[in-house]
Amino acid sequence: MNLSLRKADFLLFFIFIAAALVSAFTFPRPAAGKEMVRIISNGEEFGIYPLDQDKKIDITRDGHHNIVIIQDGVVHMDYSNCKNQICVHTGEISEKSETIVCLPNYVIVEIIGNGEEGEEDESVDAIVK
Repeated sequence: MNLSLRKADFLLFFIFIAAALVSAFTFPRPAAGKEMVRIISNGEEFGIYPLDQDKKIDITRDGHHNIVIIQDGVVHMDYSNCKNQICVHTGEISEKSETIVCLPNYVIVEIIGNGEEGEEDESVDAIVK
């Protein structure tokens, strides 16, 4: 059995490689959704902020005080006047659907998509008081 390659085989090989390279660079790729930080305080939306813009958010309501910091593409609860401090010790979050919850102060910090078509509904299922 003689397995010799001919000029036509090389030509066909290079045509397939060229077609693969052209299609890889010409077909549009879906853009990654821009993540946002949604803050809910006492069951109401306090605000929505871009995850890629540094910001300090002060949440004060009915004697409850929280400070949320968005910096370098991550968000964390920097301060809370609650007793247990679980929200502060949760650390940083940066991925869609991750949350930080301060139950004593009724504050939820979550990362959501940008709300483009095809995004899942990111509404709150329940608020515990």
